[in-house]
Amino acid sequence: MNANLTISTLSFNQTYSDKGGSERRETSRGVSLPEVMTVKHQDITDSATKKPATRSLVRFDRHVALTDGTIAPVSAYIVVQVPKDTAVVSSDILAVVARLAQVVSLATPVAGLELGPSVFVNKEQ
Repeated sequence: MNANLTISTLSFNQTYSDKGGSERRETSRGVSLPEVMTVKHQDITDSATKKPATRSLVRFDRHVALTDGTIAPVSAYIVVQVPKDTAVVSSDILAVVARLAQVVSLATPVAGLELGPSVFVNKEQ
């Protein structure tokens, strides 16, 4: 993965990358209100199947100034767990991620599946 990434015209610049993961920051709204992207991977044993797997995390934190003057993040993240088996191919991984993105999308929802606003804004279940 590139050290610096442009996502929706925003430049996320890498602040660190090591064995534990990486972090990128975007500061167009000011250094005290960054948007932070974190990527991490962890080797695990699935508790249900007892099979080895990799758990990968992509997280975004958008820092917001609250009414009391403090700053707190609004966070969203996805964790993808993939069995370590050659039968699992990239299209399997991308299919589940794409399905999740379609269901919770706020920007371009699939007709009839406008669940992003329903779940995250209206707090429906």
